[in-house]
Amino acid sequence: HLCELGFLEPVQRILRRTPTDSQMLLFSATLDTRVGALVAEFLKKPAVYEIAGETQASSSTEHRVLVVDPRHKRTVVEELLAGDGKALVFTRTKVFADELADHLDDAGIAALALHGDLTQERRQRNLDKLTSGRVQALVATDVAARGIHVDDIAIVVQADAPDEYKAYLHRAGRTGRAGARGLVVTLISARRRPSLEELLSRAEITAQFDAVKPGDRLIRQLAQRT
Repeated sequence: HLCELGFLEPVQRILRRTPTDSQMLLFSATLDTRVGALVAEFLKKPAVYEIAGETQASSSTEHRVLVVDPRHKRTVVEELLAGDGKALVFTRTKVFADELADHLDDAGIAALALHGDLTQERRQRNLDKLTSGRVQALVATDVAARGIHVDDIAIVVQADAPDEYKAYLHRAGRTGRAGARGLVVTLISARRRPSLEELLSRAEITAQFDAVKPGDRLIRQLAQRT
């Protein structure tokens, strides 16, 4: 859990002080590059047990990809959140998370940021506000969003597409839980389309790609589903 919150180096220092013949068990919701570094250094010929999640065929979550001009990204996110449902928006950087949360708030959509520069107390407070409905959206980085659970997330918007397919699955898993209807919308530039197609293939996700600009009917239709 500490590793998932971004504390890889402290975890490594602790493990390096344990006896080399210790028996170790590692549990992780996902196996990303951070957890992979621990596996490579500390686990010797590990036996791996994986619990498979639901497949797209059995899921109630719809996946859509919108190809947008990067200059229009903030406006398209704003239009996607025009519905009443709770939303999680993912960004690659803390700076963009803050900027996008401010943009949404200025547009009349109550939003807060969630990232590693905030104290744990502040992060929990922002999360509680989404849970209680006092804000409609959280704009989060992957590190801050690890392990969070909020009921009734209607839409996940990936303002920045992830670089790893397991990160995509982790983000998408925040919506459409327990049979509820969910929607995952990923925004990309035309240049990044091939890399996202490859990522979705690895994640075994089929998604429709559509080129859009602010004000397009498709964006309004997706927003109404929330």
